[in-house]
Amino acid sequence: MSRKVDGEVNQLGEVVSGIVLKRMGSNTKATIDGIKKRIPLIQQALPEGVTFEPYYDQADLIQKAVSTVAYSLLIAFVFIIAVLALFLLNIRATFLVLLSIPVSIAIALMVMSAMGMSANLMSLGGIAVAIGMLVDGSVVMVENIFKHLSRPDSEHQDDAEQRTEHRDPDPQAAKLDSHGIKLRVKEAANEVARPVFFAAMIILVVFMPLFSFQGVEAKLFEPMAISIMLAIISAVFVAIMVVPALASYFFSRGIKPRENKLLKPLDNGYKRLLSVALRSKKAVITLAGVLFVGALVLVPRLGTEFAPELEEGTINIRVTLAPSSNLETALEVAPKLEKILMSFPETTYALSRIGRAEVGGDPEPISNIEIYVGLKPQSEWTTASDRYALQEKMEAKLDAHPGLLFNFSQPIATRVDELLSGVKSQLAIKLFGPELDVLARKGQEIEGAVKQVDGAVAVAMEQIKGEAQLVVSPKRQQLSRYGLNVTDVLSVVDNGLGGASAGQIIRGNERYDIYVRLAKQFRDTPESIRSLRLLTPSGAWVTLGEVAHVAIESGPPQIRRDDVQRRVVIQSNVQGRDMGSVVADIRKAIDEKVDLPTGYSVDIGGQFESQQRAQERLSIVVPISLALIALLLYFAFGTMGQAMLILVNVPLAVIGGIVALYVSGQYLSVPSAVGFITLFGVAVLNGVVLVESINQRITDGHAVNDAVFDGAWSRLRPVLMTAITSALGLIPMLFATGAGAEIQRPLATVIVGGLVSATLLTLVILPVLYPWFSKQKIKDLSR
Repeated sequence: MSRKVDGEVNQLGEVVSGIVLKRMGSNTKATIDGIKKRIPLIQQALPEGVTFEPYYDQADLIQKAVSTVAYSLLIAFVFIIAVLALFLLNIRATFLVLLSIPVSIAIALMVMSAMGMSANLMSLGGIAVAIGMLVDGSVVMVENIFKHLSRPDSEHQDDAEQRTEHRDPDPQAAKLDSHGIKLRVKEAANEVARPVFFAAMIILVVFMPLFSFQGVEAKLFEPMAISIMLAIISAVFVAIMVVPALASYFFSRGIKPRENKLLKPLDNGYKRLLSVALRSKKAVITLAGVLFVGALVLVPRLGTEFAPELEEGTINIRVTLAPSSNLETALEVAPKLEKILMSFPETTYALSRIGRAEVGGDPEPISNIEIYVGLKPQSEWTTASDRYALQEKMEAKLDAHPGLLFNFSQPIATRVDELLSGVKSQLAIKLFGPELDVLARKGQEIEGAVKQVDGAVAVAMEQIKGEAQLVVSPKRQQLSRYGLNVTDVLSVVDNGLGGASAGQIIRGNERYDIYVRLAKQFRDTPESIRSLRLLTPSGAWVTLGEVAHVAIESGPPQIRRDDVQRRVVIQSNVQGRDMGSVVADIRKAIDEKVDLPTGYSVDIGGQFESQQRAQERLSIVVPISLALIALLLYFAFGTMGQAMLILVNVPLAVIGGIVALYVSGQYLSVPSAVGFITLFGVAVLNGVVLVESINQRITDGHAVNDAVFDGAWSRLRPVLMTAITSALGLIPMLFATGAGAEIQRPLATVIVGGLVSATLLTLVILPVLYPWFSKQKIKDLSR
């Protein structure tokens, strides 16, 4: 832990503030909790009347975000219990499947702890995304075991007869002894272990592209990918190794199967639909193609952004004064602004920071005021319904003070934006060129053009002029005449205005440097500075005004560079539109309205740059990932035709994901891209289970059409169970409103929408396409 101390101001006057910075690798919440334990001890040591009050605490946001995910996990668990109970109608079978959730999560959390990963919004969010998938393998395993144990002994012995038609368990099924039960469990487990294992491996491969991310997106989504992969690996181990062993114990007395009357209409309805589809193959394929093309048509209308903004519960307002403003002006303005902000009932505190020390890592001039505004929970707001509306009303009142520029953001968002582009805004439009005057003039033209773009808010060019500077220009001929040089002039100015070291004072164990300089009346005007005297080698005295020009001139506060090039930044935030469209309009406006001289160029950075970087990497890595999946499927099924058949599920899943984003009004973003990646794995899993079932029936000697029909029908319930549990596991994330829900919602929206389309279409399209894609496989299996 390290600390920084600055001067700040609030309505009660000046205060001394400290910023606690955790060391790399340490846990934020643990660090803050440790500090809170020390605060009472610090308070006891302070003089009477001096209080120690934390005003910004990231632990609150962390706790709220973790609570949001934990609540979603709990609700999802309840939904999954209901679905499994409805489909299985057996308490022991339901419990056996549910066991995979806590066991898998516990194993994943233990491994995460051993790896030094913390339980945060993204790592727990990964488990929340995977919770529905954790039962997929166990559902397939238990359903198959349940089916084998439910059959009469005579039916079980005749495999051909067993698979001729799919029917509900016989209520009069013969009782089996312990040895017979173990044999049936073993046979059932062996039947589905291979597709369950390969399906899980495919899901693991699907998440590999997330490890190609760099920068902020890597920090966000790599923990999610790791937690999902650990949970899936744990779930596969439970499904293949633990569930069969426990099934032998749980069902040691056999089972009393019951006909599921609630799902009987579903079975009958699917049989009729499948029969129609198999008779009308061209129409079905045409319909699927039309739906896919229609979904692709919606893509340009979705809009793009890097990621939804996390609601932090605190507003960060950057106020920019005129460059020539002094500390007294800033100290006068800050309390007035705080008073306005505190007039809103949603505000809990308002505290200002005026400038930042140049010795720190984040220097700011005193013309910049940063105001932290704490907010009550959104459920208690009365002035506005959301943060953007509240900010607009705050800015309307703050505009009563003319000559000030306001930029609204949030503390963490501000730091992330600054990390991305060096500018504390979502977009940084950088103009590069050699001359400051040209940069200033063209920068103002760009600022004017960007302000006219719909969705671009808080547009402002950084100040590169207007700073009052004392300029001392030596008169070289006069210096030569008196035998002086430039160093003599610099020494007089430096010592007189800046101060010269005059030793140290020692108090106890502390040493304090002593600096002396001219009194204020001898250094506060150009005239008094011109009167400073220099001693010539001849022993005569001359004034500074005789050997140098001294004047106050307007100059740049700072000269900033990127890649060794001078630049000026026009900053902007995005509100009410997607970032991709706003950036496209900004580029168009600059091209049409700003004529840049030779040697000058414009580059747009910030969140848009990270978004572009993530999209470029995904456009390369995702196809590679799909190729690896195809290779795994080839090894699993022995023919590339069936591998391609299962991959047909991917575009079928994309249909629902795109439509869900469009209907919900959300944008294509990095979280939604992660949702599509997750969706590909789940969609492929259903295809693996279905194709394996059809293949098994062809191996048993059934005609192709009969095998397709019976194989698809027999896997209706496990396919529906895995899809519904995966979807319902994400429903709480769709409707969550707590901290962190904004990041998870696009991901959940894509997966739920995609699961709906993938499941419904897979159960129809895959059987229709099976004979065309599996000609070689059918020959091999029929031998």
